Amino acid sequence: MPSERARPLLYALIAAAIVIAVAAFWLPRWWENREYREAERIAGIGAPIMPGTLAEARARFDTGVATDDVVARIGKPSMSVATEGADSRREIWTYYFSDGTMMLNVTDGRVQRVSTSFGAPKIPTSARPE
Repeated sequence: MPSERARPLLYALIAAAIVIAVAAFWLPRWWENREYREAERIAGIGAPIMPGTLAEARARFDTGVATDDVVARIGKPSMSVATEGADSRREIWTYYFSDGTMMLNVTDGRVQRVSTSFGAPKIPTSARPE
C-alpha cells in the first residue's frame, strides 16, 4: 500500500521536473529576445514615417514652443531619447518624413533647436534574423 501513495507524489515530481527543464531552456531565450527588441526600439529600428512633408511640419512651429503644442500640431515623434539631469531634462525627438528627417532638441519641455535634413530618411533596420 505505501507504494500506491507514493505514485501520485512521484508523478507530481516528474511533472515539476519537466516544467523546470522547459523553463530553463525557454526563459533565457525569451529574456534575450525581449532585451534585443528593447535595444532595437531605443535605436529607432522600424520607426514610422510621419504623414505629410518635412517643410509642412517645420512651418507649424518655431523654437521655444512647448512639447505639448508640437505633439498637437505634428504628432508624436517617430523616435525619442531622453536624459534626466540634476536640474533639467533633455530630449531628442526625431521625426521621419518621406522627404527628410527633422530632429528637435528639447530641454525642460520646450523646443530649443530644430535641425532638418532633406532627402530620403535613413531609418535603421534590424539585423536580427527573422
